[in-house]
Amino acid sequence: MKAALFTFVAALMLLSNADVGAQTYPSRTVKMVVPYPAGGGTDILARLLAQRFAERFGQAVVVENRTGASGNIGTEFVVKSPADGYTLLFTNDTLVVAPSVSRNTPYDVLRSLAPIGLIAEGYIVIGVNSSVPAKSLGELLALAKADPGKLAYASCGAGTAMHLAGELLKLSAAVEMTHVAYRGCAPAMQDSANGQVPVFINALPVAAPLEKQGKVRILAITSAKRARILPNVPTVAESGFPGYEASSWQGLFAPAGTPHEIVARLSAELAAVVNSREFAERLGGMLFEPRVVSPEELMTMLRVQLARWAQLAKTARIVVD
Repeated sequence: MKAALFTFVAALMLLSNADVGAQTYPSRTVKMVVPYPAGGGTDILARLLAQRFAERFGQAVVVENRTGASGNIGTEFVVKSPADGYTLLFTNDTLVVAPSVSRNTPYDVLRSLAPIGLIAEGYIVIGVNSSVPAKSLGELLALAKADPGKLAYASCGAGTAMHLAGELLKLSAAVEMTHVAYRGCAPAMQDSANGQVPVFINALPVAAPLEKQGKVRILAITSAKRARILPNVPTVAESGFPGYEASSWQGLFAPAGTPHEIVARLSAELAAVVNSREFAERLGGMLFEPRVVSPEELMTMLRVQLARWAQLAKTARIVVD
């Protein structure tokens, strides 16, 4: 009887301490881990958010880059950190792509992380060097069908969303194109602009400046809907492939087990930042669109995307280790 009473009292004390911790959160520096190098799009967005969070919290929010293994090193660090809200993960869509193409992902996305929300939606575009005689996606695919395997497309790397977007296009259109994987979006885009690899599937912020210079031509966007910041570029779906979608996003996560009250506070603060006009304008200037979703909506999105990419990887026999 005494043992049971002691256990009950101890449980009440733990719940009480958790409530007090959530009410006073944050009371010290918050670490935001970015599993990619400094200077990239994900890192820049993380630093913008960290600055806004610091202003709103009255506490320092520091960004720490822990790179390597397609984001796995930084993500695993957060997964193994205390679930107290003081170590967060700022990452992108590679979170759902990597487990689909790798046998060695050291965590379970759905069980190891607590979604907080999205900050922005990015865009993946399909295009060609300006010397390629294709003014639309349909014309590009006609060229690919006329000479199977001759055309090559450059992506930001093996196992990236751009790579899988290319393989999904090949399956959807029943065409053959050779995949050329680069270590990063910038070198891939530069080689397409120089004509070394005629087709590219890349991030819009990387491709847009080269299109303005007349070196490349953007033919389609891989999202489900047209981008407000790119209204004249059709989606792949409306170009003859209904249901085609390869989305890009940036989001915030905490270790699984983080108290609900802290996740809710972070989600509310994130939404307030993203919904501000000044922040939305900053995102627009970087060719991102602000997007707010709840933790529950983000978890549903993760499930859908993990299943979709896993099925594609299985069908196309894509393995990256």
